[in-house]
Amino acid sequence: MDAREDLPKVSIETEQDWKRIQNNLSEALSVRLDKELESRGQPGDKEALSPHIEQFLETLFDIARPNLRINGRTTEEPSQDDDVEPFDEALDRYIWSLSDQRLKWDKDVAARRRTRPREIEGLISDINAQHDSAELDVAQEDPTYDDVPAKEIDPELQEVFSRAASLTAQLSQSISLQHERATRAKSAFQEVKALKP
Repeated sequence: MDAREDLPKVSIETEQDWKRIQNNLSEALSVRLDKELESRGQPGDKEALSPHIEQFLETLFDIARPNLRINGRTTEEPSQDDDVEPFDEALDRYIWSLSDQRLKWDKDVAARRRTRPREIEGLISDINAQHDSAELDVAQEDPTYDDVPAKEIDPELQEVFSRAASLTAQLSQSISLQHERATRAKSAFQEVKALKP
């Protein structure tokens, strides 16, 4: 592998930008040459020096071209394919960043798949242990009144309760009857009130 391949190349967005840089450099060199010749008092020597300057610029651009990357492509071998779509370096960087992010997420998901089942198992076992201890606490409490056998209930209390239960049945029948009477009395009162003497 060549040591030059390890060095980063200068990135330029488009071929037009490279041509603009070449034009700017040529103009700057021409202006500098004019100033230098005027300061020496030899403005007529520019025509004699211009072929040498053109050759110098061509050599300079030929040397610089292998160190350039125009829109993500190396410029060592100029591309003759006009049918090829231009490479979008910004899109390429974006795609690689998305790929890196996806790899991080995959790694995170894989780590969670390894650890979460153990955590959930621990939580469920804790909940079951708490539930079992709560059931033991309820079982160890004093018996409630619901558990009192029927033999221990006072017979007089049983008789009062049975009378109250029979009275509730009679009461429910009389309530519906009284409700009907009240409704009829109200309608009769309304009719009497509506009558005029």
